[in-house]
Order: sequence, then structure tokens, then C-alpha cells
Amino acid sequence: MPQEPWLASPRLHLRPFGEGDFEAFYTSCVCDPAVMAFYHAYRQVLSDEERRLHARRDFLEHFAHGRSARGYVCWALTPGPALPAPVGTFLGWCGVLTPALEERHWGPELAYMLARPWHGLGLATEAGAAVMADAWQRYGLSRLHAVVDTPNLASRRVLERLGLCLHSPVEVYGSADMLLYTATAPPPVP
Repeated sequence: MPQEPWLASPRLHLRPFGEGDFEAFYTSCVCDPAVMAFYHAYRQVLSDEERRLHARRDFLEHFAHGRSARGYVCWALTPGPALPAPVGTFLGWCGVLTPALEERHWGPELAYMLARPWHGLGLATEAGAAVMADAWQRYGLSRLHAVVDTPNLASRRVLERLGLCLHSPVEVYGSADMLLYTATAPPPVP
């Protein structure tokens, strides 16, 4: 049986996001209005059952589909030794996803989400860097893209620190107020 992949960065352990992560993700991220502020489908008033069904479809099933169809891994983030948090704490996720954009030449989508206690610590940038380094090698990609709401300045800064460049406005995920960022694979190391 092949061993599950995992990644590490100075403060994070990253392992494939699975069914066992859903409840921690749901309670720490999906149920927090501050975390979901830029997720348009979650702005409407939803019952807990509706919210849970949407989250299963939009996240868990989307992650699983990308993995089975294309091998794309969405990673659950947990603390590494340099992060003062209990071992195994669910911090958020970061991964390469099947894109929502119809323009396939932008490559797959880099996306991430952190639970609110972990905002502002540079963890999204750290996770994104680990995921991007892995993605260039694992998938042999020539490009990656990300989309972000125009007013989401914190996430835009993360993408810029990761080396993604602002390309253009784009309409996706139910919003015309989104920006497309792109990155090209680094040259191969001899």
C-alpha cells in the first residue's frame, strides 16, 4: 500500500485533507462569518444542515474530485514543531484545486483557508509556498492561478508574496469583483 504524501514547512505539517478533517474544518472555518466573509454562497442565511451540505459539496467533494480526476492534493494544515499549538490542531487547508475558470490555460487553482486564530501570522504564505513548490514538481505544471475578491487585501498580499502576479479582473464564484493572479513555473534546477 503506498504511503500517503505529506509536506512540511518550518511551522506546519501538511497532509491530504480527508473526511476526518471535515468536522474540524466546518466548525473552525465554515461556521465563522469572518473566515467565510468572501465566500459569496455563504453570505445568505443558511440553516446548519444547508451550510453543512454546501460545505461538503464545495470543499470536501471538490477536493476529492480533484484528487481522483487529476491527482491534485488539498492539504490539511496542522502545527509543526515551531508553532506553539497542540499537536494535530486543525489550522486550515491549502492546495491545488480543479479550477472554476473555464480558461484551462491558466492551469489549476491555488487556494487556501485558515481558521481565524491563525490569521495574520504568515501561515497562509508559508503553506502556499510549500504547496506551490510541491505542485511544480508533482504535477509538472507550467502555470498556476488564484482568484481573490478585490477587497480581500490580506489574501491579495499573500498571493503577491508567493510570487503570483495580478493579471486581470475576472468573474467567477458568483462575483464580478474578483481578481485573477497567475504564476509561471520556475525554470528547472540543473
